[in-house]
Amino acid sequence: MQLIGCGDSWCWGAELVDPKEEPIPIMNLPGGGFERQLKPINVEYRLKHRYLNLFADKIRATDIVDLSKPSRSNDAIVRTLIEFLVNEGYTTGRDSSDLFITIGWSSPERREFYYKKQWGNDNWMEFGPWSMDQDHGDEDIDSFMRLYFDNFWNEGEFLHRWIQQVWQTELMLKSLNIKYVMHQAFYHHHTQMINQWDDKKYKEKFTTITQADKLLWDSIDNVKFIHKNHPESGTMHHYMLSQAKDVFEVFHPNSKGHAIWADYMYKYCIENKLL
Repeated sequence: MQLIGCGDSWCWGAELVDPKEEPIPIMNLPGGGFERQLKPINVEYRLKHRYLNLFADKIRATDIVDLSKPSRSNDAIVRTLIEFLVNEGYTTGRDSSDLFITIGWSSPERREFYYKKQWGNDNWMEFGPWSMDQDHGDEDIDSFMRLYFDNFWNEGEFLHRWIQQVWQTELMLKSLNIKYVMHQAFYHHHTQMINQWDDKKYKEKFTTITQADKLLWDSIDNVKFIHKNHPESGTMHHYMLSQAKDVFEVFHPNSKGHAIWADYMYKYCIENKLL
């Protein structure tokens, strides 16, 4: 079985570094210490301890295609998944019986913009809570990010976009007869530390969605979207905290948190016959 992993930094395994090599949490180092994650010993540790690889071991996947990336938005998750399915021939008849996709949706307010100049390895620029005060090395981009945040960034837009993305992705995967499971990794609270994030508080924003969006949300598969409407553990974040308190590094799950989620996701898929 080939496993396709879609998600942001929580799927990718940000902050998972060898504690013997990095005794100080890397997010507490100047610049966030992200370059230290590229050290071979830390790459090996990350791939060994993140939930994607742990889950792959449990389902005996023969191959992992990792489509996750730190700071990734749901826009990018959908875009890269579609590109993969098209490029690999799954949209034009290729047998998908040996394919399984896991999607860890990011917080809905993130998005991406296409930039005419190259940005990183391509032209897609991520937007998130970090963007307003970030120095992008270009005053026009800095001004645009602030303008977007002040005038266009609100629950009515990003919750609508997120629900549409989940709904459309489900329709596509079911139409292609591709096995999958999805979950919400977290809902980002911008003024609280990670241990204090409260899904109930975030979901108060759901009162802003339209009746049409509510109908779409209600139509999304309650089994293949893990704990879609669960009041206490509707996210990977809250489920991990329900099992243990020491499950985070600084802004991301630690190895214990990843192990908890991999175990649960495997058990959930077996019980619900998703594999």
